[in-house]
Amino acid sequence: MTQSVDHVALLPVYLAAGTAVLVLLTDLILARRAAVLAVAALGALATAAGAIGVGLGDDRRTFCVPDACSFVANDRSALVATLFALLTLGVIGLSATTRDVPPGEYAFLLACSMTGGVALGSAGDLITLIVALETLTLPLYVLVGLRRRTVESAEGAVTFFVVSVVATAVTLLGAALLYAVSGRLHFATLATGLPDLPLTGAAVVLVLAGLAFKVAAVPFHAWAPAAYDGAPVPIAAYLSTASKLGGVVAILYAVVDALRPALDLAGPALAVLAVLTMTVGNLVALRQTRMVRLLAWSSVAQAGYILAPLGAFMLAEGRTDEALSVAVAATVAYTVFYVLLELAAFGSVVALRPGRTAG
Repeated sequence: MTQSVDHVALLPVYLAAGTAVLVLLTDLILARRAAVLAVAALGALATAAGAIGVGLGDDRRTFCVPDACSFVANDRSALVATLFALLTLGVIGLSATTRDVPPGEYAFLLACSMTGGVALGSAGDLITLIVALETLTLPLYVLVGLRRRTVESAEGAVTFFVVSVVATAVTLLGAALLYAVSGRLHFATLATGLPDLPLTGAAVVLVLAGLAFKVAAVPFHAWAPAAYDGAPVPIAAYLSTASKLGGVVAILYAVVDALRPALDLAGPALAVLAVLTMTVGNLVALRQTRMVRLLAWSSVAQAGYILAPLGAFMLAEGRTDEALSVAVAATVAYTVFYVLLELAAFGSVVALRPGRTAG
């Protein structure tokens, strides 16, 4: 079957990916730090504008099968893409005084990560979601390790990489088990029902566990303090916000959209994750004496607050679509404000300690 591709739906992804190419060319031709960062900033603005333009129109779908699509451009995807683009723009602003990382590679990796975030918002099936999430995450390993002369940077990058690989394998195993029991991967078809089998419960728990890593929820949080502490402060700012935002979007799409028939299984797991994360994150944060490590553990605690509305809804009796909408709205609102305030907090660290990139 010949399948047409809606290139308008893919426009924000094209703009984000094009930004990654342009910053490398700018670095090659001009070799000026200011020019590279300016091109990256303009690319992020263009990506945000493209996402808003596509989102304001009718819903657009591509890569479709008869009953579902793998890529959906709508107002929800436009919000996610715009958030990632503006987040990237903010981090570029924080990077103006960062001198110990190569600007071309730095801006290229930021743009690649932004591309994954933009694609994540339009994911319509589990495989597209996982690939987009990994496209968002993979450049972060290198960004954390860009300060090649410091032991902390290398340790943070290796810790982040190893734990992330395990988490991705767990998520893929969960997706494979879901496909084994249902023969489906698209959110629209998974939401119509899942077999009442023990294997279904195992699949749901595995998917949740893998995605919990992205938001640094306890007990999948061990990578966060080491990675934040080892990275330059602007990269730590991006890591603490972009990874969290990507994880929340993935959980909302996978659990609320795709796995809604399995809410009885997902609810207790999310509630336990939320309580553990809030408690451990806040208690350990009280013992920190370094600013970036304090923000890292605070970020862990915030993941618990983000997951709390969903966990509370899923444990409640008599769940309704209206109550679900309220829980999702609370989660999204808290996440947006968290991203803004976390970026402001790291910006304060940069402003108070100009020229110093370590935490």
